[in-house]
Amino acid sequence: MRALAKLVIAAAALAGAGCAAPFGPGFTIERQRLEAAVIRTPQPHVNVRASWRVKNTGDRPLRWLDVEIPDAETHGLSALRVESEGTEVAPGHAKYREAVRISFEKPLGTKDRREVAVSYSLGGGAGVRMEDGSFELPPGGWAPALVPPEGQGSFSRGSEPPKKWDMIVRAPANFRVYASGREHGHSNEGQDVEFRFQQRRGGVPPFAVGGEYQETRLPESGREVIFWTRQAMPQEVAQRLAAMAAGSAAVYDAAFGLRSAQERDLRVIECPASEGCWAVPGGALPGPELFAPAVPSTVARDFNRQLARSWLFFGVHPEWGEEPYPMGALADYAADLAAAGAGGDAARQRIIRERMEELDRLELPERAVAVLNVRMTDSPAVRRYAEFQSELFFFALEDAAGSGNLQRGIQHLLRTYAGGVWRAADLRSAVEQECGNDLGPLFRIWLTEAGIPAEFRGRY
Repeated sequence: MRALAKLVIAAAALAGAGCAAPFGPGFTIERQRLEAAVIRTPQPHVNVRASWRVKNTGDRPLRWLDVEIPDAETHGLSALRVESEGTEVAPGHAKYREAVRISFEKPLGTKDRREVAVSYSLGGGAGVRMEDGSFELPPGGWAPALVPPEGQGSFSRGSEPPKKWDMIVRAPANFRVYASGREHGHSNEGQDVEFRFQQRRGGVPPFAVGGEYQETRLPESGREVIFWTRQAMPQEVAQRLAAMAAGSAAVYDAAFGLRSAQERDLRVIECPASEGCWAVPGGALPGPELFAPAVPSTVARDFNRQLARSWLFFGVHPEWGEEPYPMGALADYAADLAAAGAGGDAARQRIIRERMEELDRLELPERAVAVLNVRMTDSPAVRRYAEFQSELFFFALEDAAGSGNLQRGIQHLLRTYAGGVWRAADLRSAVEQECGNDLGPLFRIWLTEAGIPAEFRGRY
């Protein structure tokens, strides 16, 4: 008995020591800074530099730090440079596919600090949108990030940024810049302007968009619609688009929950590339066709989809690598809600029929694939078919659960899963809780079998 008591006391002491000095390698980022400099000539590109001051807070020396960087092909990455204590060192190979290793000549001892940095140029790839007079660095993969010291022992931890840190965007003096975080000043630096944006831990991934834009601001339905375009907008075009944007925003507010007062303003920024742009939090980046005197319905639909993504995909996002659908098509469904507007059931039925007709006109995938089995590595035909099927699935879910219950379920997930991912199982659980019905059969037939169910086709 006495031996057992000693074991219990020793285990408790060991656990207590673990709280004070955790096992395994680890570090804390005490200071972090991200810089992006937009360069126009001779070829448009962006120079990126990130620097960190880290403290070893583990129980053993650190032999290296790994930094996740953009993949070279997608982002046109070149001129990679890594530094330790201000001195350039040779970049090493990390175990991650897109990472670089900063090895230390002398291991970083416990409680010691070190300054490290990574820099490179971006341009010429699909992950960055650039022209001579404008650019977009979309939320996500363009910015480097430290990763936990995996491989240096179990229980490793680290890579969480400070509560607040700065992103600096340097752009030509005639550029306007919109970026993540809170702008807290700018200053002239020769022929450039340096914009400072304070980022917060847990916020959206860093992004920046800007260019030689003309600005038009219009109040509409209790919010301000801000247009950035290459050419000044005719007043009648601006008023029409402001009404359309505010009308769609009102639909999304009702369906997915009101955003904060700081996010009520809408930004519509002309895309800097002919290949199209990604939405950013609080704004859509449509092509120049949106600003024409007459806007085709397909262009309006694309715009509404982008605007919906600015509501949905930066709070909670699909698990793109493992289960991109059906949640990846939620913005398409939201755009349908905006298109239906106040048209009632007749407008809803018309849109459903249009989507089924579009699906039937698609080039059929080389094989039938159930929605939950589709991956982003599948062919465009397979993914496009799954996207349409997922879009129609949300209407079938409306029929089974009621639109109010579906929307309340989505709002619940947006609050609960903020900063994370959501899957079909999460959606089912949330909507079942709202409506009180078993939705298992509906989810199975729509998501684990290929094609549109015959019953749904017959209904519409």
